[in-house]
Amino acid sequence: MDIKKLPVSQVMNREVTTVKPSTTLTELIKLMQKTNQHMLPVVDEGNDLLGIVNYRGILNIFRPFSKSVSEIVERMPFVEKVDDEDLDLDLSPEMGTLIVVDDVINTNYISIKETSTIQEARRLMKLHNVETLPVVSGKKLIGVISILDILVYVFKEHYILEK
Repeated sequence: MDIKKLPVSQVMNREVTTVKPSTTLTELIKLMQKTNQHMLPVVDEGNDLLGIVNYRGILNIFRPFSKSVSEIVERMPFVEKVDDEDLDLDLSPEMGTLIVVDDVINTNYISIKETSTIQEARRLMKLHNVETLPVVSGKKLIGVISILDILVYVFKEHYILEK
């Protein structure tokens, strides 16, 4: 079968690490570090997808103003270039327990249905500059699909990896 027409359900990963809105920043960062995942789906008790959380969302909460404002300020000829604010964050130890996923959740996320094609998944990834998409059935999270999942499938089909 042509991989472009293959349904997402054939390639996606069904074993997904998720977090709840009440997960603390400390727990979130430890989980991201342990799983080497930079994007985690946020689900409720019924496994309905509420949004995603990623490192950008974490960084944005500590920035004095948004990245778009920062970029506008940098273009002004009379303003000195702003230092890399990702390295100059104002942090305190209490933030690890006071900030929760609900504070950094991105509810404006892109997801894909399990019946959509791999071609559609890849198109959405390119269009929205993401490497991973949550896969949903209705509102329920049933998996994720990443560029790596697609590559692994292709490599198996061409016997570069074992099936």
